[in-house]
Amino acid sequence: MDTRLYIQSPPKAEAARLEWGLACAALKANDQITARTHLYNILDRLVPHVNEPECASLFISTTLELSNTCFVLGQGFGNLLIALQTALRGAEILGDRRSCALIELHLGRLYYFSERRPEALRAFAEGKREIEELNDDDILTQSGEFLGLYFHMQGLFREAQKYFELGVKSFESDKEGSPINPSATMWLSYCAAYLGQFHQAIGSLDYYRRLALEKSDHTLATTLRSVLGLVLLMIHKKKEAAFELSCALKMATKNKNDLALYFARGGIAYYHLLEGRPREARKWLALTMTEGASSGLIRQYASPFVLEMLYEFDRIRLEPIPDFSFQREVHRVMNEPNIHLHGVALRLRAMSEAARGASSNTVQSDLEASEHYLKRSGDPVQLAKTRIEMARLNLEKGEDEKARRLAQKSWRGFSGYENVFYPDDLRHLLAIKNDVDSDRESQEAYVQLFMDIFQELVPSTDLDKLLSRTVMATNRLFGAERGGVFWFSRRNTKKGPVLRSSCNLSQADVDSKAFRSNLAMVFKAYRDNRPQVARHEDNSHRPNQAKAVLCLPFQVRGHVQGVLYHDNSFVKDCFDYFDGWQLVRIAQSITSYVENISGMTQRMERKVSINLRQLGQANAPEILTESPMMLKTLDESDRIAASDSTVLILGETGVGKELLTQRIHRMSLRKGNPFVVVDPTTMPESLIESELFGHEKGAFTGADRQKPGRLELANHGTLFIDEVGEIPKAVQSKLLRALQEKTFVRVGGTKTIFADFRLVAATNRDLAEEVAAGRFREDLYYRINVVQITIPPLRERIEDVPLLARLFLERYAAKHSRPRLQLSLHDEELLMNYHWPGNVRELQNVIERAVILCDGDRIKLHLPTGNDAMINHSFKDMPTLDELQRRYISYTLEKTKGKISGANGAAEVLGMKRSSLYNRMRKLGLR
Repeated sequence: MDTRLYIQSPPKAEAARLEWGLACAALKANDQITARTHLYNILDRLVPHVNEPECASLFISTTLELSNTCFVLGQGFGNLLIALQTALRGAEILGDRRSCALIELHLGRLYYFSERRPEALRAFAEGKREIEELNDDDILTQSGEFLGLYFHMQGLFREAQKYFELGVKSFESDKEGSPINPSATMWLSYCAAYLGQFHQAIGSLDYYRRLALEKSDHTLATTLRSVLGLVLLMIHKKKEAAFELSCALKMATKNKNDLALYFARGGIAYYHLLEGRPREARKWLALTMTEGASSGLIRQYASPFVLEMLYEFDRIRLEPIPDFSFQREVHRVMNEPNIHLHGVALRLRAMSEAARGASSNTVQSDLEASEHYLKRSGDPVQLAKTRIEMARLNLEKGEDEKARRLAQKSWRGFSGYENVFYPDDLRHLLAIKNDVDSDRESQEAYVQLFMDIFQELVPSTDLDKLLSRTVMATNRLFGAERGGVFWFSRRNTKKGPVLRSSCNLSQADVDSKAFRSNLAMVFKAYRDNRPQVARHEDNSHRPNQAKAVLCLPFQVRGHVQGVLYHDNSFVKDCFDYFDGWQLVRIAQSITSYVENISGMTQRMERKVSINLRQLGQANAPEILTESPMMLKTLDESDRIAASDSTVLILGETGVGKELLTQRIHRMSLRKGNPFVVVDPTTMPESLIESELFGHEKGAFTGADRQKPGRLELANHGTLFIDEVGEIPKAVQSKLLRALQEKTFVRVGGTKTIFADFRLVAATNRDLAEEVAAGRFREDLYYRINVVQITIPPLRERIEDVPLLARLFLERYAAKHSRPRLQLSLHDEELLMNYHWPGNVRELQNVIERAVILCDGDRIKLHLPTGNDAMINHSFKDMPTLDELQRRYISYTLEKTKGKISGANGAAEVLGMKRSSLYNRMRKLGLR
């Protein structure tokens, strides 16, 4: 190694790290252009030192971030290749398999866009193989867009859809900074369009465009808008498409977004062709290809309409675009892996050959091969177009019956757009033998389809999951772009409904001014208990303005509970297919299905609640008390539960801090979400960080798999940290950042994870004293001490002792098959005269021990005789070994003033490890 470079490396690395901070800040502020400049500067600083481990790691992270940033901006692809190849060498030197896999996927995406399809396939396949071997959820999420693109470039859209949906989830959940899968939303919509699900594609593009704008990501929003225009053209919505494409072109030109420009120009070319202006179309397509190639987008298309345009130019004998003629593209496509384009190219080649007088066998061979490929790819529209040409060929050959069957198959394959795509010259075949249903029969078929969809829905005891599935299913049935379930409160009918589940519809959409008239229809459907359908006529497309709205009310237990809502912003006649009586039948079916599942959910919840009470588990739902002091504490905690503030619960060991936290969770708005407990006293200090924040596979010895942390598991729920004072000081700073920003990084990871949790912390120590002694961070103390609750010890609410004792006696008598056991008045007096240093937990242990050791139907309580007996006459009452240990540990804790770990702590005095002492205390009822 060059000594001179080695000496210069640390300053270079330090400067690069400083610039990395600037890049991250720019990304957080959604300033991708500034971020890209910083990222390039980092690479320039580090490239001479990429063989050094310290620099290689930062170089890899920077390159991956730069790759995503370039695709979000839609520019700068030409400079990425060398950076990615250099990063791959650095990852190989480090032996970093995760980075190698991700870099291969980024290379695959870049190769795909630059007409290097075989290299793209190889890179994608290599990255996919490595990811499957790692078997890591985090890296699978990061690779969602790329693995989807791997199948997409092969024309396998159903397979691609699954991975793009994974990528979209990461895009939706990203709260700040650059998204993990910036283009997954675009590719997912393309898949839906190629599978004939045009309304889903349009709704998704419009929704994610608005979501990108909410995140101030204008470049991605522009790219999505250009693709929206393309999909609208696919169903010949020319007016709406022209509006979207012209807006996208204007913004892409202003922001120099090469990717959006590429899509918008190509869309405008297709628009001119549909409007009967082929020469104008040729001019725009030539410009698209020329400008695209200069920015690294070389012959990049997956849409069939590009080949269809080239075929039309060739058919009317327009001058071919240089290096982009119809014959050349058909030849190129047939040598590439995309079976979808194979099918389209073969049909167009057959049509061209037929026009030139080729034999019917040659034409038929191409059409049959086209049908085969398009069946595999799953595109019903292109398959129907191929079958139309097969029907024409059979008519020419005099095989009318075959032609009729193919004509009817193609009619059914146009995904509800028969009148858009179906040619007039074959319509006479549809009427033969009355094979085409009347309108009434077709409507009945749709109603039956609705019934079938609901039969296929998997039942769930989770009503929210059921409602989410309902929206997705009915969205497909009605051909809607957006949908949602609005849920009304029975207690306050004047209060507005809650958007309980949705598809392509956000709360921000509902709150917008444009949605007010739609919300009025939701209220009308709710009040009248009648379906509502509306069409809004307008002369120009207005963003977020619905053209068609459908509202279906449904009931639960005899009362209108909610409204199923659907709308379309681009197609106004989509809901006209159904009569009023059919909509009523559909609404009744929704009522029946939701009511049945809602009833089942409640029965299951009651059964679980009964079982909990019967088993007498520690997390039973009620805190029993007759003490005015404790009742006041419970009232205070119930009021605090309604807020989302951090809570610090103080109290001696055994008073029920976890039980109170469970009550706070149940009374809060997070009650339907996870309740996660962390007890640092049960964990080795070296593993507390991993338990809290999780770790990646290979992060340390023994980390043989990825593990999510407790903070991550508590997302949208409540995190309870018991004995928070036992968290090591080195981990306290990371916990503080996680509480302030709701973000953290797993041990050994690089991905920032967002977790929206409410913290409830508990301790039996004086944290203020711990802060003064330097054992607890002052800033963390003030962060968790927002609202404080102190649980009184059992000796201060002595009236609760008999009540709790009878509860524990009933529980353990049932558990140990001693049903006739009871407490005598003498027993209750003994219990009330004891001072209970171990509080409720000690009482519980005393009663359990008495039940186990009872003779016949009488119990014998084993209670210490007081502190004097405990200290001066340790053996006089012949205690068990457990009782003796309990007394000595209590005595030691009293002497150390509750201090357990550290210098002069109880663990040191007793000659035990901190975790061992806590385990012994728990066993003895002292914790």
